[in-house]
Amino acid sequence: MKRLRRMKRQKMKSRKTKQIQRSVRIVLVEPEYEINIGHVARVMANFGFWELYLVNPKVEIGFNAKMFAKHASHLLQKAKVVPRLEDALRGCNFVVGTTGIVGRGRNIIRNPVTPAKFAADMGKLDGRFAILFGREGTGLNQEEIKKCDFLVTIPADEDYPVLNLSHALAIVLYELSSNKEQNMIIQASGEEKEMLINCFNSIVDYFSPQLRSPEKIKLSFKRVIGRSLVSDVEAAAILCVLQRIRKKLKIKKI
Repeated sequence: MKRLRRMKRQKMKSRKTKQIQRSVRIVLVEPEYEINIGHVARVMANFGFWELYLVNPKVEIGFNAKMFAKHASHLLQKAKVVPRLEDALRGCNFVVGTTGIVGRGRNIIRNPVTPAKFAADMGKLDGRFAILFGREGTGLNQEEIKKCDFLVTIPADEDYPVLNLSHALAIVLYELSSNKEQNMIIQASGEEKEMLINCFNSIVDYFSPQLRSPEKIKLSFKRVIGRSLVSDVEAAAILCVLQRIRKKLKIKKI
């Protein structure tokens, strides 16, 4: 009996892990070294992930990349190379950025979470995730981070907080694979969140002469929507109220 229960738990864990693997796309933004691309493929294979996108890579996927990928070179053959970040995000509900250096005060665009916290939040959601890893030298820029619904950072020594690309990926994928959260909610789609944000922005524009920093207000609302993990039902309820406000103020749709 104990053996049967143990086998059942293992099967449930396996199904959950495969579900996570299917829902994750790894995106490397302008990778600079073949060796790192190879190591990334190897780490992905170690944890059973397979969807890899390269945005405007600065090197070819050549001999060195395949050599360091070892038995994961098949992932490099299937990797999608695209010119723009927007192309790599197409079809995903959530965008997750990674950073080794966390901003402070007013310079911070999004509050970062640890890989473990992100894995727990992700376990409650239903959708596809694009996880972005930035350039080896400079990471993701501010505009790229603004596109993210989540920002993940790995706690490291403040004197040397930046990890190697494949090492950071390994930590993130380990946390995702080991997370056992079972409760799922239906998350608002990217289109639903965009409608919500656009409606809010039109109201902010209406009051902009009376506001001190309308653009910061818009950005703050976008951050709240991303951080709060709004469901489709919640998004619809908020949108209904905002649309009534817009109608009352006779604001034209954007």
